[in-house]
This record gives sequence, structure tokens and C-alpha cells, in this order.
Amino acid sequence: MAYKLIAADLDGTLRAEQHPFTPRLRDAVRRAQARGVRVVIATGRIYRTAAPFARDLGLTDAIICNHGATIRDAGSSEILFEKQVPLDLAREIIARASDDLTVIACVEEEFYTPHLSVDAQKFVGSYRDHLHVVPDLARSLCGEPQKILFVSDESVTASLFVELKIRFGSLLQVVQSFPLYVELTHREASKGNAVAWLARRWNIAREQVIALGDQGNDCSMIEWAGLGVAMGNAIDSVKALADFVAPRADEDGAAAVIEKFVLDADG
Repeated sequence: MAYKLIAADLDGTLRAEQHPFTPRLRDAVRRAQARGVRVVIATGRIYRTAAPFARDLGLTDAIICNHGATIRDAGSSEILFEKQVPLDLAREIIARASDDLTVIACVEEEFYTPHLSVDAQKFVGSYRDHLHVVPDLARSLCGEPQKILFVSDESVTASLFVELKIRFGSLLQVVQSFPLYVELTHREASKGNAVAWLARRWNIAREQVIALGDQGNDCSMIEWAGLGVAMGNAIDSVKALADFVAPRADEDGAAAVIEKFVLDADG
């Protein structure tokens, strides 16, 4: 069966960390789209920080953001699907957070934190104009967040992930998107659910979907897709779920997958 949809994580999958897209990947994506294959970025990033990458790669369909909590049209930026963290839960999570942890709530593409930390500034990077310090964030939260995230050292986030999973795992999605980040979204918000939603919208069978990723927040779409692909640099739990392990992101693994399963398969 010919593949009609490719859903790929961005950082650590389509590109090596802090590196631009390679000419080989650009060519593979261009050729796949020319053959009618939809190529979609599925990322933990908010739309504001994901959209420039989609435009740079020439993607024209949709962008999955916030670990699947938001889907936007790549051209018009229209919100096609969105699930937000209920306000009462968001306030409870923030109120319980230890003062030595960096907690950030993303509401309508803006970042809110109770105190300005080095970790918070590093996380938002060049989008610091969109970072707002609200000392009593739990009480003053201005709307339902697209996601809530914690930033800390890897030694802290490993145990924090387990703690949050036990406490809120039945109410919310809890994922570790990178070793330094633990993030919470609506319980129906996952990359797997978002890819399935797009496949239904576009009348594409599950068996015709390829999903590629490298971190824990990619597991749901890798498990759901007809062909689940783990990058060579993926964590072990992702590789254990995958149907195929690609070369590393810094070895053009995503391009190799598109060439092997879409372009070479079509002749």
C-alpha cells in the first residue's frame, strides 16, 4: 500500500539539534509532496515557533503543535483542532510546583511563568518578548493553557515525570519531550491522536501513514501509524515500539526513510 501521509517530529528527527534542514531532506520532501504525499510536522513546540520551520521546508498542509493539543492549517494558520488543559487542573499543577522548579504555562501562544529563571529564558530563546512574569500565576492564570511544562536538570525531571504521571496521568497527558522538559496537555492531546485526526480528515488509512520520532512524546504516533519509525538517535523506549529504526537525524535519517518507503517504492 502506498504511503500518503508522513508525520514527523522536528527537533532530533527532521533536523539534528540546532542544525538547518539538509539539502537531501529538502529534496526528499519536495519530491514526496509532488507525488501527492502529505508531509506534516508533529512537534511539542507552539505554533509560533513551529511555523517558520514548516515554511522553510515548504510544507503546505498542517502543523501539529503542543504534542498534539493543537493542529493548525500550514497556510492560513487556522486552528483546525485544539484541546486545552482545564483551568482548575492547570491552577492546581502550578500551585503545587516547588519554587526551585521552572514552570511555564503556554496560553494562546504566549509564555507565562511565576519567576524569571535562566531555564525559562533559555526555553523561550529568541521569543523572549512573549515571556511574561506573573508572580501569582496559579491565581492569575488568564485562560486554559495549551500546555504546562517544567524545566530542570535531567536528574530532577526523571523523578518529576514519574510523580506527575502518578498524580495526573489519568486526567492529563504527561510526556517527557526532552531530558530537561516534562510537559502536560489535555488528556486527549497526543501526537498519535492528532495524526489519526488528520488521517480521518483526509480519508487516509492508518496503513498509509508513516510516523517518525525520537522522544517519549513521539511514542503514541509511532505506535499508531502503519509504519512507525524511530531515529537512530531515539531513546530506547521509542526504538522498542518502532517497526523500523532509521539512521540518526545527523545522518539524514528522515530523508533516508522518505526515499526508501515513498520515493523508491514508487519507482
